[in-house]
Amino acid sequence: MRQDQKDGYNVAYFAFDQFIPSDHAGFVHTCSIVKALRDLGNDVTIYGIPGGTDLYNPFKWRGQYKQIPLNYVRFTVSFKQKYRLLYPLNLISYRKTLEHIEIQKPDLIHERFHLPNPYSIKILEDTNIPKVLEVNSLYVEEGTYGGRERKIAIEEREKLFRQSEAIITQTETLKGMIEEITDKPVFVVPNGVDTEKFRPDLRFDDLKRELELDDELVVTFVGSFKRWHGVHHISKIAERFEDDNVKFLLIGSGEMFGEVERTKTDNMMLLGAKSHDDVPRYLALSNILIAPFDGKYFEGFSFWWNPVKLFEYMAAGKPILSYDYGEIEKLVEGSALLARADDLEDFVSKLRYLIEDEGLRRELGKCGRETAVERYDWRAQARKILDIYDLVIP
Repeated sequence: MRQDQKDGYNVAYFAFDQFIPSDHAGFVHTCSIVKALRDLGNDVTIYGIPGGTDLYNPFKWRGQYKQIPLNYVRFTVSFKQKYRLLYPLNLISYRKTLEHIEIQKPDLIHERFHLPNPYSIKILEDTNIPKVLEVNSLYVEEGTYGGRERKIAIEEREKLFRQSEAIITQTETLKGMIEEITDKPVFVVPNGVDTEKFRPDLRFDDLKRELELDDELVVTFVGSFKRWHGVHHISKIAERFEDDNVKFLLIGSGEMFGEVERTKTDNMMLLGAKSHDDVPRYLALSNILIAPFDGKYFEGFSFWWNPVKLFEYMAAGKPILSYDYGEIEKLVEGSALLARADDLEDFVSKLRYLIEDEGLRRELGKCGRETAVERYDWRAQARKILDIYDLVIP
């Protein structure tokens, strides 16, 4: 861990795949780590996609979000045909990015890895600035692309890896997979949480009134409504508790929302997407927080993720229920009950156990809160990243 006092670094943080602001976990990670790096005395600028109406403003190429300076890009970050009309914005974004880099003169580029990403490769060729690559998914191994797109993705990934001085990733599982395809040094820096923002002592009386909750025990899911999050299984779980005084709150949106809405039970409330600033109070009013990841999604490869929501669940000081994938087990330690992977009956059984044991809920929540504060605050993660910068920058 970094001990000595060093001058802060000037960092260009490439997040070409992130709208700023948005409710996506990638946005939360990007802005949280950049804020923590800036709080520690570094000058960090995000290069990301403008959100809202600014996306369509051809004269808007700079901005600010919560005092973080932004240089806007509008690169096409998808192979989908419908985005071909936007290809001219790639060239404009490329020129604007070079102009901004010339003005900023960063010591280092910290890039959030995604595919496709040809213009990042070209920018590095033109600037020759040291780069750290943050890899949160390998894309290809999880079947994101096929055919010609897969071939292009692999070629671009190899180039992006070669251009990097070091690679940061979230888990030991993903580190092992990365080390099989590159000889660059790989460092593990888990996700984190703002432990001042997510905490158990927040007031929520107005939310309870708004949701018309009385003395029900509240079980909450927060996250993207994507298949791998297992959100489509919650209807099957909730129906087992329809005769109990239990309410299930689901916060989020995404591709599975329609299916969940069609199958929801009377004791489920679908609240839709909420601002990240609003989520802490929903967690504070909850009694149990769930993450029923779908094991069928992971067939053929390992669970390599390090979900931001689990850190937020722990910081909220509430007990967690999930499945016993190795990376989840390491992360939640003594703050969760873990059902056998892909065993819905065991998940239901452990949920009933938590519902009936208030003392266990308190014990698990207290442990989670302490772990989040001691090990996973974003500033602690930023210090680990600065250690890596120290190795990369002469």
